[in-house]
Amino acid sequence: MTEIDRAPLEPLLKLLREGAAEGAWLKCVFSHPDPGTGEGPHWEKLTAEPVKLSRGPAVKLVTNERGRQATLTDVAEQWPSRLDEVLARNPRHINLLGRERDWHARLSKGGRWLVSRGKPSLASQRPAGELPPHDREPNHPLQPEDDAVRALFIETGLFGLNGHLRGVAADKYRQVQHYIELLRTLDVWTAEREGGRALRIVDAGCGKAYLSLALYQFARQQSVDAELVGIDQNEVIIANVARSAKNLGYERAEFRAQTIEAFAAEAQGTVDLLVSLHACDTATDEAIAAGVRMGARAIVLAPCCHHEVAEQIEGRLKAEAAAAGGSWDAVLGYGLLRHRLADIVTDGLRAAALEMFGYKVDVAEFVSPEATARNLMIRAELRPDGDARMAAMAKGRAEYVALAGQWDLHPAMERLLGDAWPR
Repeated sequence: MTEIDRAPLEPLLKLLREGAAEGAWLKCVFSHPDPGTGEGPHWEKLTAEPVKLSRGPAVKLVTNERGRQATLTDVAEQWPSRLDEVLARNPRHINLLGRERDWHARLSKGGRWLVSRGKPSLASQRPAGELPPHDREPNHPLQPEDDAVRALFIETGLFGLNGHLRGVAADKYRQVQHYIELLRTLDVWTAEREGGRALRIVDAGCGKAYLSLALYQFARQQSVDAELVGIDQNEVIIANVARSAKNLGYERAEFRAQTIEAFAAEAQGTVDLLVSLHACDTATDEAIAAGVRMGARAIVLAPCCHHEVAEQIEGRLKAEAAAAGGSWDAVLGYGLLRHRLADIVTDGLRAAALEMFGYKVDVAEFVSPEATARNLMIRAELRPDGDARMAAMAKGRAEYVALAGQWDLHPAMERLLGDAWPR
């Protein structure tokens, strides 16, 4: 492989090497789209955070490798050599969240590092030079001390008019913050867009739009020019949300009362990020189909209710038409377990289908199970062109066919994608 010129990264790397012990940066995320084979490491994402141990300053590292997570901690003196090892992995994106500014670096297809700077998104509450303890509550990506953030939370009812969190909204507030934290590492924030156009975000099934309005505010914090379109069939809710967006001065946020399928049919141009949170039953499949048809660079889903596949499984079992039926008797004999199995099969098929269409998928816990049983999030980002993408698509196709075949299932995705569905 041709040696990559790291000269454009030097200001960022200097801060990483020399600023850890003083807390000059708060978090750095390195990502690589291909886990690779052969000798390791094979991490797809590595997160580094300066922390304070009893024996002095250190850097905590968390790696995600093929769905497995591992944590290790280096004392400050070990960190520069560890950073060299991380760079030897040739990451494709580096997102550094600093005390004074954020840095975003992307390795282009031509092998050049493209580096940009923005406003700090994790303003520390501690004095300069003071490191957080190793075990601590994470800094929120939307800081309530920021006037614009506070205005958002007051407008959406999470905060009272006095600017303080309302007790009844505590769970929703944590959900909003965690949602932004889960989406902040997506490559869409730093990827090049043709003609320098705005980042296009679609919320399919936006409801009261707590989350999409927060996402729009996060884009503003990052100095990212963004357009937001929220879709929901409820005209009353849409009118209320549009009024909130106007009150907040979100000029490039609009909301439409229509179906997801209808919006996708008339939409023009590429969508960068499509999100769909707790869209019920086949509405999540509509969101997947819309994202695929519009060429979304990233699709983020938090499914809710799985009636369609549950009903199909029930029907196949009654007709003794499910090849997997007999081997699952210990589960299928209990209604609760049967429905949980249907949930897992449904979302497994969705993940495999997204892989089949060229996306790299991961599944994460969205919120605590204590808040809602519907706590699963599917995140999918388009893979770069190449042999690895083609191999992953073929693997996704094989996994989808095998799982759907065992239960003789035909989810709404197949119908909604029509001619685009591989035959």
